[in-house]
Amino acid sequence: MEVTLSRSVSGNTNQRVEPLQNTALFSDLDQEELALVAAASEAVDFAEGSIIFQPGSPAHHLYAIEAGEIVIRSELDSESGREIARFISGEAFGELDMLTSSNRTAYAVAVADSQMLRFPASGRDFRDVLQDNPEVAARILFKLLGTIAGRLRSTNKLISDNTPWVRELRRQVFVDKLTVLANAASLKEQLAAYGRDGEPFTLLMMKPDNFKEINDTYGHEAGDATLKRLAEIFGRAMRGDRSPARYRGNELAALLPREAKSVAEALARELGDTVRELDISDCTAGAAVTVTVSFGIGAFPDDREDIDTLVTDTHALLFAARAAGGDRIMQLEPSP
Repeated sequence: MEVTLSRSVSGNTNQRVEPLQNTALFSDLDQEELALVAAASEAVDFAEGSIIFQPGSPAHHLYAIEAGEIVIRSELDSESGREIARFISGEAFGELDMLTSSNRTAYAVAVADSQMLRFPASGRDFRDVLQDNPEVAARILFKLLGTIAGRLRSTNKLISDNTPWVRELRRQVFVDKLTVLANAASLKEQLAAYGRDGEPFTLLMMKPDNFKEINDTYGHEAGDATLKRLAEIFGRAMRGDRSPARYRGNELAALLPREAKSVAEALARELGDTVRELDISDCTAGAAVTVTVSFGIGAFPDDREDIDTLVTDTHALLFAARAAGGDRIMQLEPSP
């Protein structure tokens, strides 16, 4: 079937602000920030039956629905295709593929005459918009991750975790591409769950002491290769319910459910010994470089009753350890 193209409609920036404000994705932005998003958007109409995108097409835009209804299908034929999702006025779709720079994997079809805002407008690049407005971009990206995570949780109620579609969605949203560990968004979700349930855990964080020197001396490719090796070692040590993740940059973290700080300390000592023996000469043009790492350990709720404070204070230990000479383990003291 031939793809039906959208028809651009008129509308100045002020007229585009209200439908954006009514969309959950942008509802937390203030008027000035909404105006910036609106200026980078365009109003579009799709007649009933129009194909908005199809599998394999580049994901350059997300769509905020002002009026109408959109269905996402695995196949174009509604009889043979599986309906993946349905969106109505006030909702947005297409953001996951745009955020991950992936090609579309399904059909989006207007099942009624629909009026929408397309962000960014044709001819504009999402990354350029973000770079031009970094503060607004940070809030939009945070909201995007929350929306995607919420949509994933809702989807999991209907579809088995083992289906290929859910596995791929989890991989795109929650897996760090370089280390193949869970990413910071996944770690945040897990931390929030522990906070809601009040379940005790120990947080173990690890950071290489001389990573900057490796990057500066042998290049970023050497640094990336070294980080992948560290992530492999770290990940292998996290058996059972332990949850390893890339926290940020060259920092790794793991949740150890119902495990004491003494267990995390013993684990850190084993990891430190393994890392010191690591041979990365194939990453450093044959040069012999010894990598050392420092650790921060904190327990919930024994050390801190607030999850955010626990993460912040445990993270700070990594820098305190490095400032003290590195290659060491530091633990939080319980709050008075």
